[in-house]
Amino acid sequence: MTNPARSTNPSMVPLRREPRRIRPPFDVDSYQPNHSRLGETDEEWRACRHSDRVTALLEALDGVELGEYDRRIIEWLANWDTSVVGTVASLVYRARATGVSDGAQ
Repeated sequence: MTNPARSTNPSMVPLRREPRRIRPPFDVDSYQPNHSRLGETDEEWRACRHSDRVTALLEALDGVELGEYDRRIIEWLANWDTSVVGTVASLVYRARATGVSDGAQ
């Protein structure tokens, strides 16, 4: 049975195609202004993009206690492209929305 609350929340919708964004809603283009990077080096742009991807993953994990290794993996994941980061973030949001805990020790 489908939960109607989940179907209206864009972060709870299963992905049917490659994500276009790293934050909900994942299936639409970002309408944030694309600054032309004037005065910004390639390295500065990459660092900014990486930082934004780390932040997007941490937003999905809000309230989850993270260890040093967890943070290393988040940093590593943030190096991947939009489709990978968006898919991982979407999976985390949807898994958390189920509210199910397996109770494993």
